[in-house]
Amino acid sequence: MRIQVIIGVLLIYTQVAMGSLFHDHVFCRFTQRNQCYVAVGQHLHLQMPWEDGFDLKTNTGLILRYRKTQSSPLTPRLPRWLFVNDNKTMILTSAERSDSGTYTLNIFDVDGRNKSSSTLQVNIEARVSSVELSYSCLFSEVRKVYCSADGDNLRFNWTSDSITRLEDDNKTLVLDKKHNEKVTCHVENHISHNHNSIELPECADFTIVFVFVWLFEVIILLSVLVGTLYIYPRFYRKQRTPERPGSSVDLDQD
Repeated sequence: MRIQVIIGVLLIYTQVAMGSLFHDHVFCRFTQRNQCYVAVGQHLHLQMPWEDGFDLKTNTGLILRYRKTQSSPLTPRLPRWLFVNDNKTMILTSAERSDSGTYTLNIFDVDGRNKSSSTLQVNIEARVSSVELSYSCLFSEVRKVYCSADGDNLRFNWTSDSITRLEDDNKTLVLDKKHNEKVTCHVENHISHNHNSIELPECADFTIVFVFVWLFEVIILLSVLVGTLYIYPRFYRKQRTPERPGSSVDLDQD
């Protein structure tokens, strides 16, 4: 009875440990047509075939060589990889960008002859985060909204309260003064998505400002023009006026 209790407790702890180990994972197969996308730090589960033997390789070299007749425990040759023999699953415990690449699976029969080969493209991306919005007034009737975010292979689209889609695949959005609703920037990639919204206030009327600037420039131009017409002729006449006879006395003596 005590032995059964001990075994039950061990099973519970094992299930808890396995649950934390396999939490937040992506499951991929070599038979799938689509590429495999995994977030940075996420677990990747690769389903291996129930065959007599196989080799799993990546761009950096051999990960695991499995043979059914092998008696010694199988240990992957690259760090952060585990092999669960019970369900023939390869586990990448914490994906990094450097793990991206083409994975090749070669299957062998009991005599060591190659039966088939397949590949799987694995892409590791950083999740979308830190979506930030800002705006600027180009004119009183035109506003420009900017969207930025962290992550890999980002795609942007915009929505508002009344319009489902304003613009796609653009970090910036140009709006006229008629659009006074809150706008939302949606950012996504293959493994995550995020968004942020902003209320756009009315921009100041720049017409009066432009008028004052224009008048100031006109005043400066007139000042320069008047100074040129008044000062330059007087200076020119002074330079051209000849000296009068007798204006200087020869003081040389014999």
